[in-house]
Amino acid sequence: MTGLSRTRPHIAEYPLERFLNMERSAFDENEVFAVILNTGILEPISAELIESEDGLILMVTVEEKWAFFPLPLILTGSGGTSYGLFLVDTNAFGVRDTIALGGIYSSEGWSAVLVYNHTPSRSGLPGWNSMFMYSRQEVKDVDRDEVVHRRYVTDQLRLSVGLNYPFMEFFSGSFAVSFSDISLNNNDVLNPPESGAAYFGFNLGLSLRRSGWDGFFLSQQSFSLGFNYNHVISGSSFFQIDFRGVYEQPLIPGLRLNIRSGGVWKSTSNPLFEEGQQRAQVSILPQDYSALHYTGISVGLEKSLFKTSWGMLSVKGSWQAVFSHGLISGFEFNHGPSGEIQFYLSRLALPAIGGGIAYNMNSGLYQINFSLGMSF
Repeated sequence: MTGLSRTRPHIAEYPLERFLNMERSAFDENEVFAVILNTGILEPISAELIESEDGLILMVTVEEKWAFFPLPLILTGSGGTSYGLFLVDTNAFGVRDTIALGGIYSSEGWSAVLVYNHTPSRSGLPGWNSMFMYSRQEVKDVDRDEVVHRRYVTDQLRLSVGLNYPFMEFFSGSFAVSFSDISLNNNDVLNPPESGAAYFGFNLGLSLRRSGWDGFFLSQQSFSLGFNYNHVISGSSFFQIDFRGVYEQPLIPGLRLNIRSGGVWKSTSNPLFEEGQQRAQVSILPQDYSALHYTGISVGLEKSLFKTSWGMLSVKGSWQAVFSHGLISGFEFNHGPSGEIQFYLSRLALPAIGGGIAYNMNSGLYQINFSLGMSF
């Protein structure tokens, strides 16, 4: 392995151990590139097998991404605009740990966040993650026609710690404990919840992920399943089951099939615990739409437009459908097309810059969004 300065060698070498004892006939450079890109902190330059007296040697040359930087954040769209600034290190101490400290502000409120994630080591010890968040937000619950039915202000404190452990090459298990306290500010409200809530959460998760590289896209096939029990200190406790699936498959280099699905089911009727459409992996519903139960799917194609040393621009089209059940809208089905433009940065260890537009065939409304930065 060559090209490392900050990253510790074992961090880059550990993912490559799956290629030990590989036959020359089975060598595929794209598979090596996919493993390197999956680290999130390294950009592969070349990979080749070299013959020596001791057998075949896998020689990989990489370039480290910029992992430590101040990161501005802009999220804007039909539901409003948020601004933020984070100090981020996605390769802390050279061992691929992630530290993020910052805040987000909008006309609806503000939040402060501190995150530290420790990557599992090759010694067999699990990884761990932690998060602290405090926020004051105006919550607006709307229907698919963007009519406001509920409005209130919350102060929320959330603490969480968890463990994650990879096994059998493509699988990972996780366990997390969290504490949340939500209090209500009863000024200028519309149909608010009866009271706030304080509760402990206990989460078990299982995930499967594998990736491939076609020279343009790092495509993944992944599925995760989670079970969460929430013990409410004063009130009714509840549990939830959620899932998320992604199937990305290159049809030809630079053109891939995209299928995304997600869902959640909660055994409660408290409006404090309703969530947005991101749970269903769709974007056709308003930003402030909320529900307790979702099942959604998005199917489409993504095409690379051009690629440079700094990154790649792509365009994506999809058809989305979602079943939801909430306290405001009841049981609903929504569907419609969506289009996005994404710029994937190769030099920075952060997600893409992108924007899109989605149309809901049931409400007749468009949803527009743009994002620069990251998400948690």
